[in-house]
Amino acid sequence: MRVPGVVVLREGWLEQAVCQQGTRDHESLITVSMPPSSIHAALLLAGLTPGRPGHWRVREDGSLELLPPTGDAVLVDVEWIDAAGGVQYGPIGAWIKTSGADEPVAFVFAGGVMRDRAAAPYVADQSGSVVGLVTFGDEPIASVAVVPDRVDVAEPSLQAWSERIPPEGTAVTVVIRRAAPPAP
Repeated sequence: MRVPGVVVLREGWLEQAVCQQGTRDHESLITVSMPPSSIHAALLLAGLTPGRPGHWRVREDGSLELLPPTGDAVLVDVEWIDAAGGVQYGPIGAWIKTSGADEPVAFVFAGGVMRDRAAAPYVADQSGSVVGLVTFGDEPIASVAVVPDRVDVAEPSLQAWSERIPPEGTAVTVVIRRAAPPAP
């Protein structure tokens, strides 16, 4: 699946890798105009099986319970034309610094959340989540690492890797595809 988008953030803390334009632009690397529910539908048509978004909670004893997202593993890549006119392509995870390190970011087709009798039944259509890094619980595509969305529970740890990201306003294509199954 190929979704047109634009780079909107090159510096700062991240909560989303990709969001719908006009929603979480201030905490996302890329915005897209396509609604999250349409991206979900296209992934279903491509034969991917959704799981469920991750969740977290603070237990009564103060410990943290982390429930990872499930679903088919997906790769999230970005394609763009550089200043010299060359085509560039690579994983969106290369644009993300995790606690100051170069760690791989893995994603699953979590599928998002539906609500009965709501104006926007597909929750991500309201929040704008497309490819989540922080665990809000509504991400159609979720990082497998569960990162609580409250700074009083977990310090921010995901930053834009500025040197690796093209200039703001650069047109990009977000490429979402099934990850190859692990070797036996």
